[in-house]
Amino acid sequence: MKFFKNILKGMARFQVKYPVLVFLLILSITLALYGGVSQVRTVASLEKMMPTDIDEIKAFNTLRDNALGEDMIAIVIQIDKESTDMSIMDIRNKEVAEYTEHLNSLIKSEMDIRETYAVTDVLLYAATTLGVTSIKDMNEQQYNTIISNPQVKAMSENFINSDFTTSIIIATTDISADDERMKLLATRVLKDIDSAGSPPGIKATVTGTPIIQQKLGELIARDRSATQNISTALVFLITMILFGTFTSALVPVIIVSLSVTWLYGIMGYANIPVSTLAGGVAAMVIGIGIDYAIHMMNKFKGERKDGKSIAEALENTVVDKGMALSGAAIATVLAFLAFLFGRMPEMNRFGMLMAIGVALAFLLSIFGLPSLLILEERAIQFIRKRMKFGVEGEYALYEKSEIHPNTHDIVDVDDKELRLLLKNHKIVSRRKRK
Repeated sequence: MKFFKNILKGMARFQVKYPVLVFLLILSITLALYGGVSQVRTVASLEKMMPTDIDEIKAFNTLRDNALGEDMIAIVIQIDKESTDMSIMDIRNKEVAEYTEHLNSLIKSEMDIRETYAVTDVLLYAATTLGVTSIKDMNEQQYNTIISNPQVKAMSENFINSDFTTSIIIATTDISADDERMKLLATRVLKDIDSAGSPPGIKATVTGTPIIQQKLGELIARDRSATQNISTALVFLITMILFGTFTSALVPVIIVSLSVTWLYGIMGYANIPVSTLAGGVAAMVIGIGIDYAIHMMNKFKGERKDGKSIAEALENTVVDKGMALSGAAIATVLAFLAFLFGRMPEMNRFGMLMAIGVALAFLLSIFGLPSLLILEERAIQFIRKRMKFGVEGEYALYEKSEIHPNTHDIVDVDDKELRLLLKNHKIVSRRKRK
């Protein structure tokens, strides 16, 4: 215990002596880790969230490894009931069939698509006796003859709904476990839909498990950013209400924001992805870390109000609050590390990230925040000196001779009007505390 207290004293004295150096050191580490922030991946694949040693999952992975397990992507082609052009009321229209055939060929040519199935495959199979290889090669009479064939109608029910307003193209892939490839494939399929040029009054949308996972990844990334920004703003607002000044709210928010930046930087360089549960880590680290910062700042400002020097106030703060908060931080970190004993990879990842985030928030609160508090006080004193003007500026020229050393009253001022004016403007009450 005494050894740890001596360490805290040393940290406090070092920050008192070299606050700018500590600030530059933290800034340098932040810049070094910032490169990893952009490398943080978002994972939405269910395979990455479940243990791989369960028999059912192992069997599924074996099927996939042997090209027997596939995921489905569905491209839904339907009549747009909100369109102003309602010239096409039957999805079996020849123009729609030509569009379906063209879109089907575009999607089938994509590298990660294994097979595609559409109603046009049925129509072309039935038209083999006509010697045509494309819907476009058929005339209107040939097309109507094929589409009205009872066998063709029965086979088409797998792709067209009963009221003939919706058709579907089914594409299969086996890359849903690879989030990056899945994102690229989803983007390419959407581009194919845009470039195919649908007939008036017809719209196409894409769905399926891999596409939903890709969309889920986007939502995780968006919510991660939104929750972090909202939590930061709320913490700033509450802290400013508690302490009453902008800088008193800004300093702790900087510390918790740095802890999140460091966490994401470590995640990026260590290739630790963000998933559904881990997406809320930033907001939770900010919520826990701000407690450490507020306790430290409140103690320091209280010491200063009691007339302690910066060095004495800072040492008391770091030693006193450092001892108490270290116990709380260690307990919190250990509690989150307990998640590592679970079997779910998603829970393991969440516990590890929270433990790292809380540890960083505590570290920056005892080695970083004190230096910022010193720099904050120096900046405020500097600004106050520079902002003197008018009567206060003139009074500043005489403050050494006009202020009694043991009181805050103005003495020996012949001009009673000036003395009254200074008191009304509370110039004396704003004198720098020695």
